[in-house]
Amino acid sequence: MRAAAVLSLFMLCAPAVASAQEERASKPVPSLAKAPGFQGGFKSLASPLVLKPAPAAGASASFTAKVGYRKDTLYVGVEATDDQLGASDLLTVSLFFPGAGPTATGHTWRFAFDGKRASGAESGTPAFAQEKVNAAVQRRGNTLELMAAIPVRAFPRFPAKDPLVMDLCLTYEDQDGTGGKTTSVSNCQSGTMVGDALRLPDDVRKALKLKPPETVIALEPAKDGWLGWDAFSYPAWAQADGPLTPASLHALVVPQALDATKMGVNVPETLSLPDGRPIVSVLTGKNPYAVDGRCDSESELRVGLYLVTGKTALRVLEWPAATCALGRAASMELDEEGALAIGYSNGATMNFAWSGNHFERTELGKR
Repeated sequence: MRAAAVLSLFMLCAPAVASAQEERASKPVPSLAKAPGFQGGFKSLASPLVLKPAPAAGASASFTAKVGYRKDTLYVGVEATDDQLGASDLLTVSLFFPGAGPTATGHTWRFAFDGKRASGAESGTPAFAQEKVNAAVQRRGNTLELMAAIPVRAFPRFPAKDPLVMDLCLTYEDQDGTGGKTTSVSNCQSGTMVGDALRLPDDVRKALKLKPPETVIALEPAKDGWLGWDAFSYPAWAQADGPLTPASLHALVVPQALDATKMGVNVPETLSLPDGRPIVSVLTGKNPYAVDGRCDSESELRVGLYLVTGKTALRVLEWPAATCALGRAASMELDEEGALAIGYSNGATMNFAWSGNHFERTELGKR
């Protein structure tokens, strides 16, 4: 199964990843006595932590940046100088936590002298994270000043337990003249800070007061809540801002969830444990039977089952819903004793028993 392979690979890589994070030097981000004033510009950010770009051949622009945090917000102030400051010149701020796991990515925000610009779909930054960042941009002759407030709710995925070591990359793209060559100056190379990384204190994470399971290795803000990740492809845990329903769970956990009926698999939207607690299903992947009479061995559908309690959801099973080997899930039944059986069109039946907080496989089944 792919999930087992991913877990095995992660277990092999995890010690190396953890070791690299422990060995990498990092500077603590200073705590600010008060939040900087947006209209005060770069000088209003009273932080001793200063960032400058690495030398770049032929560059006619440069910048100085300051970084600090207060409560649940990271503040970044930048003063960029450019001999020909124009509308095509862009300042990009990127945030990434290398210790958040092998599938974690960063977030990117872009600014110009007229304010915040869209980061674009290729950046992978969700719309809600774009909207939550407040920024003020001022132009003073050939100087661009940025003051940006990045709340934790706009962060990319970050470690749930390990130190909050991060790469904060600032890149100024200088384009002199229409259609002219773009020269970039940055404090990063290939997405990694030149020199020491930065580190936020654990208090930033503790202030969130989240209580994910011990298996969660990374936390990620979502539009209407939080996600907790382990080594599998579905979030291990989720907490919504309000009570969860099947529809709101889908939107929170996997916004691109598929309709089981349209995919030709028998996966009920909800099941009930013997004590009445609801189990909600989420279906994702690529249908291997999308073309009639053919099966694509490189594609599969997977189902995640979540135990929903109020505002929280715990993943209790992740399993194939359609593969070339198993066929399509033709039945999924949960009996009064908590035994779950998934029957497939190729004749296999997978059996699971409820084990307090998850389903465990009880037999190999047959193909």
